Amino acid sequence: MPEGTGSPGAQLQRRVRIRQPAEFKLAFAKGFRITRPPLAAVCRPDNGTGSARLGLAIARKAAPRAVDRNRVKRLIRENFRHNRQRLPAVDLVFYGMPGLHQIDKQQLRATLAEIWLKVIDRCGGKLT
Repeated sequence: MPEGTGSPGAQLQRRVRIRQPAEFKLAFAKGFRITRPPLAAVCRPDNGTGSARLGLAIARKAAPRAVDRNRVKRLIRENFRHNRQRLPAVDLVFYGMPGLHQIDKQQLRATLAEIWLKVIDRCGGKLT
C-alpha cells in the first residue's frame, strides 16, 4: 500500500504534513486561494518535496466547538489520504469560515472534491 494511504484510522506521515509555522506562512504568502464557503484552501505549487502536503488551520471562529473542528479536520485528512496520489507537488493549507461547523459529511466531501479538481486544474495532476 502506498505511503500516506490506507485504512481510515491510518495517520498521515510527517513528510506529507505541514507542521512548522514558517511553512504555513510561506503557503499563505506565495499560494493562491481556493474558496468554496464555508471551506477554503491556500495552494502553493511546486513545494519542492515531490508530493502533496496538507496543513490544517481550522479556527474557533469557523467552528466554536472542539468536537466540530476535530470532525472537520478528520474528514479533510481522510479525504486527502484518498486523493493525495492524484495531486501534484503542492502545499495545501485548509482553513474554515464562519458556519463550517454546520456543514455535514456529504457537503464537506463535495466541497473537497471541487477543491481537488481546482488544484489539479491549476497545478497539474491526475483527473482519474
